[in-house]
Amino acid sequence: MKVFIKKNCFYSDNERMKMSKLKMFVIISIIVLLLIVAGALTAISVASYKPTVAFFNVSEKVQETLLKEIQDMPVGKKNKKLKYNVLVLDSTIPLSSQKQIKKAELLFATMDMDVQDFAKTRKVVPLDKKLLEGMPSATRATALMNKDKLLAVPLLYDMYEIDVNRPAFNDSKVKRISIWNDLVSFLKETKKNDFQPMVLAGGNPDEALNFVGSMVEAVSGKDALVSAEEKIYAAFKTGNKNQVIDVIEKLSKEGEVFYDAIKVIQEIYKDKCLNQSTFSFQTQDSLFYIENELCNTVFLKLSDHRKIDFSVINYYTSIYVPGTSASNDRGFLAPTICGLALKSKNEVTSTLNLLSSSRQSTLSLKTGLAPVQANCSTPDTQADDVRFWLAASTGPIMPLSGALPSEDMKKAAAEWFATQIRFGL
Repeated sequence: MKVFIKKNCFYSDNERMKMSKLKMFVIISIIVLLLIVAGALTAISVASYKPTVAFFNVSEKVQETLLKEIQDMPVGKKNKKLKYNVLVLDSTIPLSSQKQIKKAELLFATMDMDVQDFAKTRKVVPLDKKLLEGMPSATRATALMNKDKLLAVPLLYDMYEIDVNRPAFNDSKVKRISIWNDLVSFLKETKKNDFQPMVLAGGNPDEALNFVGSMVEAVSGKDALVSAEEKIYAAFKTGNKNQVIDVIEKLSKEGEVFYDAIKVIQEIYKDKCLNQSTFSFQTQDSLFYIENELCNTVFLKLSDHRKIDFSVINYYTSIYVPGTSASNDRGFLAPTICGLALKSKNEVTSTLNLLSSSRQSTLSLKTGLAPVQANCSTPDTQADDVRFWLAASTGPIMPLSGALPSEDMKKAAAEWFATQIRFGL
């Protein structure tokens, strides 16, 4: 029998074999233990998985509604409810400039041209085009596509409209508002020294720009406005504020797209049919005027319409901005809230599928905005009218402010337009 000597110890063959088996047993036990620990950690990680949802340029009310809905709905293969980390992004700077967005799996955003570029260049997760089923064709047109891939699905519509005091209108000589001149006739008839026929929050850059944009569409049509927005956004991407203003100036020369629209606004401003403090007014000022019966007409979004007490707004009728001539070929400025999947997670895509279909009635009811689905219920006439107008139009249009996704450039452009309206081109 062989004997081995190691560190002054003597081992027989049998003892050596026993020690090898023991060592192997210990190694296997350690491996099994590590696998159990790893499995337990994985289970804990899966159980505690919290995806991140980001919100960009979405009102607090809509944020709360969407967050509650996505946390209450069972999703994914295991039909489970998820809790989300919440990331509210700065709406005053472009989405593409915000590094925090890398943390998010799901994004809800009001669509603008920078969000479109972000979706096309950051390789967001393509969505199933079945999400568009049940939407009117005009609504489907707002879904962001890139080479036949669905990148963003529309979920809710806001819309710029005009609210008209119904008793005052019934007492006027104007029988119907079909075109812009009908509205102007009503404004002139209701003009008083202590009374403003029409107000809008022109001190808010978004509202000022989008009133101009609404008039461009009303005068020259959808294609003219979309073309102008593309040119302005191209200037915006240079990062040069002066270049943006140069482009707007060129588009405002006689014969160009902004010229006639500015002239139309100038007319009602100089005739004092439009509040002379328009370009310092904020949204709360417009709401104050309408709530205290200091005006008969107000230009605002559906979402702002919702802020007015029912006892007051019940006396107003919402109409779309009338065209300067009778035409069925209309499009309307409608801020669109969309959903985007930023990472390939089954739960995320399942969430967007439910929000764009079975949860539409709930979203419309809780936010007061218009749904994208053609046949779901709406909370009232206002939301239903917006859905109908957009479905019957050539398609919702991105507001003019969407071409300038930074606060400083919006402000510069709005101030330029205000100067031209007040003092002439």
